[in-house]
Amino acid sequence: MSKYNNYLIISDLDGTLINSQHTISEKNLAAIEAFTANGGRFAVATGRSIQNIRPFIKNLRLNGPCILYNGAAVYDFKGERILKAEFLKKEILVDYINYCLATYHNMVVEIFTPEGMFIISPEKNTDAYVVKEKQPFTRSELKEVLKLDWLKLMLYDKHHTLAEARQAFMKFGLEADFDDVFSHEFYFEVLKKGISKGSALQSLRSMEPFRNKTILAVGDYDNDIEMVSLADVGIAVENAREGVKAVAKRITVSNDRDAMHEIICNILPEL
Repeated sequence: MSKYNNYLIISDLDGTLINSQHTISEKNLAAIEAFTANGGRFAVATGRSIQNIRPFIKNLRLNGPCILYNGAAVYDFKGERILKAEFLKKEILVDYINYCLATYHNMVVEIFTPEGMFIISPEKNTDAYVVKEKQPFTRSELKEVLKLDWLKLMLYDKHHTLAEARQAFMKFGLEADFDDVFSHEFYFEVLKKGISKGSALQSLRSMEPFRNKTILAVGDYDNDIEMVSLADVGIAVENAREGVKAVAKRITVSNDRDAMHEIICNILPEL
């Protein structure tokens, strides 16, 4: 039996595996390569889509199913196929989306589908992260995107505006059909009820190759809390929010200090 045959590591991407320079360090890449070469399974869990995650994983050995769209899909990059998808009841969201477009004039409304990301806000409204990373997207009208299946809805704006939008979300009574989460200071996301990175982790547990594996989950932000708490070994990076640290069994170094290298080389041997 290979050294790490019984282990699956699931790592958040932004703020955890990716450093503040928006790269995965060579030390992290080397540690992951050694881990997988010795039988370990490695996957990422992210709010990103199939399309906009690709620049970050081109040198990453992913041999486990990845959690995308904050849990709305589980994707096999080796076979290039969706293993599991959870779609929104999109029609229920139409009035809320129109309210946001009419009320918050700088907000960017982003809808994620298996076909890609669609922005339905006016052209003057831009998501700074989408622009900086040159993420692929299509600007469209809501009526056109309603023809597709939706994995998640995401709003981009200043945090105080998103807090107001969340209050509106509650007033529209949408919490009965959807879950919501702040995945970043500037991002508010809406997912199918019961869907999260944590629920996707539980789905992985039921898949034959992973039923008896010890799962390590690593994260830094609010959308990682459930995943970290449900893992056999939940780990928070040093730069994580307090809510993540509170549920983690271990706290490691920050994302700028090669956290994954530290986990594989120093924490894993102690388990």
